[in-house]
Amino acid sequence: MKGSVKFGLILLTVVLVLIALIDATSKKPIIWDRTFDAKDKNPFGAYVLRQELKHIIDQKNTTIERPLYEYLDSTKKTDANLFFYTSYFSMGEAAEDKLLDYVNRGGKAMIVAEDIDNYILDSLGLEADNFYGFKKGVNIKSQLRVRLMNDNNKIHYSKSDLGEVFKKLPKNATILGSITYKEFALPNFIAVQFGKGTFYLHLTPDLFGNYYLLNSASQYAYVAKSLSYLNDKPIAWYDFKANMGQYRTPLRVLLMNDGLRQAWYVLLAGLVLLLVFRSRREQRAVAVVSPEPNLSKEFCGTIATLYYENGVPGNMVAKKIDYFLHDLRMRFHLDTLMLREEEFSEELAERSGVSLAETQSLIRLIVRMQDAKQHDVADLKLINDTIEEFKHKAKMI
Repeated sequence: MKGSVKFGLILLTVVLVLIALIDATSKKPIIWDRTFDAKDKNPFGAYVLRQELKHIIDQKNTTIERPLYEYLDSTKKTDANLFFYTSYFSMGEAAEDKLLDYVNRGGKAMIVAEDIDNYILDSLGLEADNFYGFKKGVNIKSQLRVRLMNDNNKIHYSKSDLGEVFKKLPKNATILGSITYKEFALPNFIAVQFGKGTFYLHLTPDLFGNYYLLNSASQYAYVAKSLSYLNDKPIAWYDFKANMGQYRTPLRVLLMNDGLRQAWYVLLAGLVLLLVFRSRREQRAVAVVSPEPNLSKEFCGTIATLYYENGVPGNMVAKKIDYFLHDLRMRFHLDTLMLREEEFSEELAERSGVSLAETQSLIRLIVRMQDAKQHDVADLKLINDTIEEFKHKAKMI
């Protein structure tokens, strides 16, 4: 037994080592998912951007890891520039109203997202759409470039589909960057004055991903110049992934408060203990209680024996005959008052299927026993055996 256990452990160790070697030497596939998350190092993650932000902007930067509504509701001053980096920007009307109010009071907010909630666009008087990137069956993707208005350098982004642009701008909007095709320029980066503050909206988040920041100096410079508009105040980066769970759970109010969170965990622990102890009490073994035995048959046998040994044979003969006649009335529907008539024997023989001779012999015995004034044990045995034999032949038992 010990040898087999040792062999099994050795085999398991060898398998784990082989798995580790295969995993270490195998070429891992590149994940091209567009996560735009500050912790992701895949091509379209934001790890490099988050790390380089302190070098790009000479300001202190922080991370917002709680719901936007709560953050803005507790912020009275506009002492930070807000930065949002995601594929789809939608925070809900209540939070977006707080954001509009924050900018209106003099704050700045940059939203880098491919799709922006219509509530924000309508509030700023904007419209965005995906322009038609193919013409007469010819793919023009290779001819698309991006450029900033304060920089004549046009950059080609081969790994991204550059399609989202602004198609309607208000008078208070300024074009900061565009997607170019030959002599055409379609705005994808704008600034919109709103009250005392400014919104910066960029519709091509791919350009801020890890792949392009590490690809060349010109692409790094594009991102740096785009973010330079936020260089006057500290940056507050909104972490969408950290806030995702808080928006989904209805318990976010409890979990955000230390006292309420601890009370909630204590309540859960108490419920678990209650269920554990209650289950132990309810699952305790129940003693098996056997039902009372049915002694009816034994009781009848005892009474019969007692009656047989101490009773009068004549009385028992009369009761045996009475019970038999009662069975005839119930089974064959015969009038036993006609017992002494010849037709009774014939009708009983016909209905019971017993021969007429045996039936007449039984009836004569019953009549004789009824007429006799005294009986002995032999008479009781004779009438009992004769009646039982008839019952068997007539299938009455």
